[in-house]
Amino acid sequence: MELKRYQKTALETLEQFLRGLRDHGLKFSFMAATERPYNSDAFGGIPFVCVKIPTGGGKTLVACHAVEKIMDIALQNKMDRGIVLWFTPSEAIKTQTLKKFKDRKDPHRGALDEAFENKVRIFSNEEALSIRKEDVSQNLCIVIASLEAFRKEKSLQKKYKVYQENGALMSHFANIEEQDFLERDREGTVITSLANVVRLSNPLIVIDEGHKTATQLSIDFIKDLNPSFIIEYTATPRSGSNILVQVHAAELKVEDMVKIPIVLESAAQWQNALTRGIEKRIELEKEAKKMKGEYIRPIALLQAQPKNKDGHSVTVDEMKKFLLERKIEADEIAIKTSEKNELEGVDLFSDTCKIRYIITVNALAEGWDCSFAYVLVSVANLGSKIAVEQIIGRIIRLPYAKKKANEDFNRSYVFASARNFNEAADQIISGLETNGYSRSDLISSDKKDAVYELEAKKTVSGVLKAPMLFLGGDRLSFEGLIGSDFALAKQDHEFEFQIHYDNDGRAIIDIKKDDEWTRGAQMFLKLNYSDRNFSKHELVQWLDKRLRFSFIAKSDKVDFLDKAIDHQLKKYSLSELSVNRYVLANQMGEFINSLLEKYTKKRFDAFLQKKKISTKPYDAFPDIISLKQSVPQEFNKNYYEKIDKLNGEELNFVQRLDLDILPNIKYWVRNREKIDPFYIQGWKRGKFYPDFIAVTKKGAIIALEWKGEDRISNEDTAYKNEIGELWAKLGGGKLHFFLVNNGNVEETLKELRNL
Repeated sequence: MELKRYQKTALETLEQFLRGLRDHGLKFSFMAATERPYNSDAFGGIPFVCVKIPTGGGKTLVACHAVEKIMDIALQNKMDRGIVLWFTPSEAIKTQTLKKFKDRKDPHRGALDEAFENKVRIFSNEEALSIRKEDVSQNLCIVIASLEAFRKEKSLQKKYKVYQENGALMSHFANIEEQDFLERDREGTVITSLANVVRLSNPLIVIDEGHKTATQLSIDFIKDLNPSFIIEYTATPRSGSNILVQVHAAELKVEDMVKIPIVLESAAQWQNALTRGIEKRIELEKEAKKMKGEYIRPIALLQAQPKNKDGHSVTVDEMKKFLLERKIEADEIAIKTSEKNELEGVDLFSDTCKIRYIITVNALAEGWDCSFAYVLVSVANLGSKIAVEQIIGRIIRLPYAKKKANEDFNRSYVFASARNFNEAADQIISGLETNGYSRSDLISSDKKDAVYELEAKKTVSGVLKAPMLFLGGDRLSFEGLIGSDFALAKQDHEFEFQIHYDNDGRAIIDIKKDDEWTRGAQMFLKLNYSDRNFSKHELVQWLDKRLRFSFIAKSDKVDFLDKAIDHQLKKYSLSELSVNRYVLANQMGEFINSLLEKYTKKRFDAFLQKKKISTKPYDAFPDIISLKQSVPQEFNKNYYEKIDKLNGEELNFVQRLDLDILPNIKYWVRNREKIDPFYIQGWKRGKFYPDFIAVTKKGAIIALEWKGEDRISNEDTAYKNEIGELWAKLGGGKLHFFLVNNGNVEETLKELRNL
């Protein structure tokens, strides 16, 4: 499954953090990735980070890819083996996750199999009670468990199977070293329990819905499992979470993942709310039948009230009776409650399925998804224990993850029984926030032309096509600079590779204190490396898979790797290279990148000299953009109505750019990395997206890159400045580039006045 742009960006941020963790330590790497301090209160020196993705954003798929990156970069010593403990918030989610992970045709399992060469074993916590030692030593074993299977007070742990003595696990404890982190019985003997097997493995822990582990009890039991790394995924992070990645609802909308905004209508009488919900569903189905190429059967979720002793509640039965009285066929209605499940085994996406109404109380709160669900009708009185927020996330997903031509099908619809609109809105907003959305994702049904708050229209009459670098008739690209004649196998394959050893013959990982790398009391997984069926061919194939350069032919890359390994075998044995394959892959990847950039720089300079590199207008900035978080401020010369959130220094600068002291500025636009169409490509792989573009009344186009004090003099900034000035030089006097910082703002503004 192709990852969405925001999912790729999330994984890139994680990778940046992991590489920083390896090279510079936990606190520094987190600060570098987020510009926020790392909070070590919960787990001390154990890396503990949070990925915030709203409901419907595919967090489980991101988590699968994240496991590969964590094992590959931060936990290389495990050699892709050991235990990953994957916690789910409930049995329903556990069952759903197990089903995905055990199905080899499912994209989640596919991502894991590809990453770990099919050496993946999936267990429930019950199945893991008989996990074999060779399972752990030869595979990546993912144990899916509900939090409740482990989250018990120490005095009660003996009642739960994961903490009990288990003869089936005895082989894991043969000839182990004395470890003080293992749980023992009253006689001081190590308990052969699943919990102790997990502790021996020093596991990677993945937490689904991480905000549900906010209690001290949860923190204590997770810490007691001797983790090596903890990553949590949630739409609503707990207080104190180390939020490494924060995906916004608008990003999901841009990628056609969700049906927002949500259109809200309220009615004082529940019968009126339900009637309007029925009418809307029927209206949508009529329109759906006109759609070509896609089958959609709009479904309404109806949230009833639990039965009260006094009988004054709108129950499931009463709602069904109301539907039948409205001449709705019985086979179009299904009940899904804790007592009755009429959805068991039903494929709601089938064009032969007749279900159009699903009545529930709160059984759809989690573990259930159907993108055909467009309408939610809630008669659960405000203030009751069963709130709308528990199931609002069920109607958010967009069918087939594809925007519809009819805008009505890109929205969700909620009909609430409440005393007034504001009362209903407050409740819905609470539900949105629980699912990682916000007030801006809600609009009122009485505003027929209501605009999604996180969309911004163009405010200027002109069209901005900022010129980009071209090589001949095509946009300049890193791959284009490499061309078809490059042969990696003909490049220098001799590079220095250093290995240091401890007494066990494994690569040393330094243990330092304070802000640098620390492992604390955690132990490395003891593995018998002789069980790997390695050979030179196997190592080369492994490196080929690990080192992904899509623009280099596989045969060419394999030839290069073959020569590079031959060179290293003059100094090291094959066993040494195999054991240290991750370190080898890292250094070889850096070496290949340096060869590529040396080659592309030479080609770039040659094309430049021959005047084959030029600037030409390309894609225009669109008429409407979606924002992640808008700045609550109006500007005079902004290309759009609103602007995406900026840091304080960038906002101060753009406010100066917007003032009348620069009367020659016609308009300016924020240029967002990997979102907006303009970038400058140089001889390095990454594209450079200057922060702002300004256009003067004389037609000059100005690219402006803001740099904080800490990044003014680094290598990346020097490169951006060089290619930015080169872009301007190629513009024949119409293009200009400025690298702006706190020290040269006035000087820059003075120069801008003359353009």
